[in-house]
Amino acid sequence: MRFALLAALVTARLFAAPALTTIQDILYKADGTRFDGVAQIEWKSFQTADGAEIPQQTISVRVTNGNLRIALAPTSNAPKPINYTVKFNSDGRTQFVEYWLVPPSSTPLRLKDVRTVSQVGNVTTGGPSTINDVTGLRAELDIRPQKGGAFANSKAAVINSTGAIDAAIGSASDCVHVDGSAGPCGSSALVFVDGELPTGAINGTNATFTLSTAPSPVASLNLFRNGILMRQGIGYTVSGNTITVAAGSIPGTGDILQAWYRLPSTGASTLQFNENETPAGVVDGSNATFTLAAAPVPASSLQIFRNGVLQKSGVDFLLSTNVVTFVTAAVPNPGDILQASYRR
Repeated sequence: MRFALLAALVTARLFAAPALTTIQDILYKADGTRFDGVAQIEWKSFQTADGAEIPQQTISVRVTNGNLRIALAPTSNAPKPINYTVKFNSDGRTQFVEYWLVPPSSTPLRLKDVRTVSQVGNVTTGGPSTINDVTGLRAELDIRPQKGGAFANSKAAVINSTGAIDAAIGSASDCVHVDGSAGPCGSSALVFVDGELPTGAINGTNATFTLSTAPSPVASLNLFRNGILMRQGIGYTVSGNTITVAAGSIPGTGDILQAWYRLPSTGASTLQFNENETPAGVVDGSNATFTLAAAPVPASSLQIFRNGVLQKSGVDFLLSTNVVTFVTAAVPNPGDILQASYRR
């Protein structure tokens, strides 16, 4: 009988609820009004001093008109002391976080009796809960670039107009320029002269005109007389930076000459040009199909001139790879001259 009574007492002790400590206080806001909200209390699994097993859990306690009251198992005297993590929420967000190390007590304790700034046990999160809780952190983060709308992993980073980080747009073989644009590597080494007025008297007799620099390559020179492209080798010839106009094409008083051309590259370039090319095909007034030496890349770089007049893609002709097909109304007639310039 005595052994049975002893066993019953041991069993009752083993399965008795753990002793609890009551935390009771009144919370105020800085303006003197009472705090209303929720205290969310979290803890890791631990064993109390009296042997009770407390699994990891979270509970929420309503704080009404500033009144907080909660009973918790003591943690300061546990075999492995831990902290409670307490998040105070109101107005839909976490207002502040603090840590409690609860001692055993038969009388209610106030918050000042359980608050702690140090971490113990298996608490893995600590310190202030928001950026604003760290002095100066918000200002430091604000001056650093943030992700932009075009941010992407495994891409070269560029700073957009708002100061955010975007990914450079382009193919894997492109180079990124200092302005954030991307294009074939070496393209920035190309130098162009656009719309230059060659020097020389325009009087109906002078046939010699001078460019500021020699075109390189020579085929890159496009010379326009009153907006009409002149054909190199027929309407004029080029030697260095000197243009000699053929007798039948000498500019008269009031005519306007303009020149577009390239200069030697200042570095390696992957861009290639076909300039002043004569498309292959019979010019007989019925044949509408002509073939270029290569496919223009991009297709929009193609310029086709008929007797020096620029033809319009989609209106005067259609392009498919390297085949040009003129519409019926624009089919070249016998004696017409076709010239094509494009990138590839």
